[in-house]
Amino acid sequence: MSLPGRDLDDVLIVGPAFSGRRRLFHRLLAARPGRPVLVSTRQPASRVRDAHRRTVDGDPAEPVVVDCVANAVGRAGDGGEATGYAQDPGNLTSIGTTFVDLAEDRDEDGLAVGVTTVSPLLMYASASEVFQFLYVLAQRATGEDWPVAATIDPGAHNETTVEQFVPLFDGVVETRRRDDDTREFRVQRPERSEWREIEVV
Repeated sequence: MSLPGRDLDDVLIVGPAFSGRRRLFHRLLAARPGRPVLVSTRQPASRVRDAHRRTVDGDPAEPVVVDCVANAVGRAGDGGEATGYAQDPGNLTSIGTTFVDLAEDRDEDGLAVGVTTVSPLLMYASASEVFQFLYVLAQRATGEDWPVAATIDPGAHNETTVEQFVPLFDGVVETRRRDDDTREFRVQRPERSEWREIEVV
């Protein structure tokens, strides 16, 4: 499958649940140079790593994970040097600090940064606060030449909220689920493309 946005540094994937949004997200990060660093806002580290393995062809690099949920439910453990635990999805400062600590500990040639979904952050913080958090994260990544990908569920927010985050990214990719259960994607910005099927591995 030809992946959308591979020629863009920063990509926002917009799509409802079960539309192939997460599948596309993991494949896009795995196709980038550099080890993935996932800011996991909805799943603990073990589950997001499993999802990454299941959705990516071949033998993907093991992601570094900022786990934003385990501490909130009292399940933070010893995830090793490749896992950091933020306080909870509502503490953007803790998430940012944990990300910086993990990123600075890497000795790889490069990293590829992914925010699994922005939507949980918006349950705890205002859109302007989340925008500022993502802006700082993107600026840090850009300074290191690290590509960034993030997803958002448009069904969970109004259109104005979703559009607020678009300027942070070079490109926007849209996903959908058809009545026959086919998942599709298209590039929405900078130039709209035709819908194409998201293949199942």
